[in-house]
Amino acid sequence: MSDVTSPINLDQTQQQVAANLALIAEAITRGNGGVVYGFHIDGNEDDPASNVTYLRDAVGMTPTKMDYTAGKFDYGTWGDAFFMPRPCMVKQDGSVDYYLDPNDYSKKADGTASDVADTAYNGNAMMEWGKDGKKIWMKIVPDANDEKSGSVFIADHKADDDFHDYPFHNSKGVSVPHFYTPIYNGAIIDSKMRSISGTQVSKTKTAQQEIDAAQLNNAVAADVIWNTELFSDIQLINALLILIGKSTDTQTTFGEGLHTGGSEAINDNFRTGVHDAKGLFYGTNSGAIADGSYGNAVKIFGMENWWGFQWRRYQGHIMVDGVQKVKNTYGTEDGSTVSAYNLTGNGYISVGATPTGTSGQYLCEMLFSPRGILPKKADSTVGASSKYYCDGFWFNNSGTRVPSRGGRSGDGALDGAFYASLNYAASYAWWHLGAGLSCKPLA
Repeated sequence: MSDVTSPINLDQTQQQVAANLALIAEAITRGNGGVVYGFHIDGNEDDPASNVTYLRDAVGMTPTKMDYTAGKFDYGTWGDAFFMPRPCMVKQDGSVDYYLDPNDYSKKADGTASDVADTAYNGNAMMEWGKDGKKIWMKIVPDANDEKSGSVFIADHKADDDFHDYPFHNSKGVSVPHFYTPIYNGAIIDSKMRSISGTQVSKTKTAQQEIDAAQLNNAVAADVIWNTELFSDIQLINALLILIGKSTDTQTTFGEGLHTGGSEAINDNFRTGVHDAKGLFYGTNSGAIADGSYGNAVKIFGMENWWGFQWRRYQGHIMVDGVQKVKNTYGTEDGSTVSAYNLTGNGYISVGATPTGTSGQYLCEMLFSPRGILPKKADSTVGASSKYYCDGFWFNNSGTRVPSRGGRSGDGALDGAFYASLNYAASYAWWHLGAGLSCKPLA
């Protein structure tokens, strides 16, 4: 019997070790909650409850919805999802002062009184996105040969090179652990735009005046922490609404919002914070503003009036002579060619998506692009309040048009998360048009 052992194949051993390490790494990612949720939208299916199909780790999940009979929100199986945000008070320097009780913003998380309604507080009431060291990564994949259909993937890690975390990028081009969106419509207090409970919302400002008011929150003008709301944030949040609701009809799923009335007095009488004690989600199946309490306002992901009550302008999306252009980051890491947002579209990335149909009618087609999902066609002979995206679309293909979203009181069932306007110049100012804050910390 020979005592000589068989020779070792080092190349094979190294390959096996590498394969095992890859399996271990994947197992660790999964063990730490690594997930990739997905959904597909069939743009040729008009039923908003049937045009969304769950993909990847979303398969088998139970969608959320507002239980209008019980007056409670049903989280389905999404209540503990990694992307759920937290309400907090954010100081002027972009740091969190403390977290709020999610079921009663008048209290801190520890039960003591908060500053949510204190206009003298040096900061704002915001929702914090990103928790437990996990950011939110998103990828949009248009269907081959059908740009009005596509898939969206949401992950807690960079699952491949096409996933991006654009909302987490600050003005220095750095991806930071958190970004912040406004709990309330913007209010102008001492010339500065604020997100504070109990305040009257901003009105009759031009787009530049809104941006200037928001940026007054910055202690140093060159360090842009505070701004008006941004395209990449809105894209992510609206995608999350489709993901958890498994529907493109946001009014039916989450609440109609304040969509009746349509007078300046209605806006003047409103004070933010009507649902401070309603949890992160609340809505009703009425859009009426009849009792003066504004109790039919919608609240999603902890934020008031995401649609309805007042149009809200935002940055990072422009239309120039019918060509839609986008910018997903303040810097140029998204492929744009200029730093900072602007109101001309200079340096933005052209996506096309020239609107068709009739302005002011129901949105029946969106264009899917890796850069974003953009409104494309309005036609009430095809779309309706119960078909396709169930919301309206205003546009003007001549000149430079800045975007606003959500709709206002008086627009009725046209309001919703996907109600879009590319109809007005940046100089336009009226009582039904306002803005909200965005916060991207420097660290």
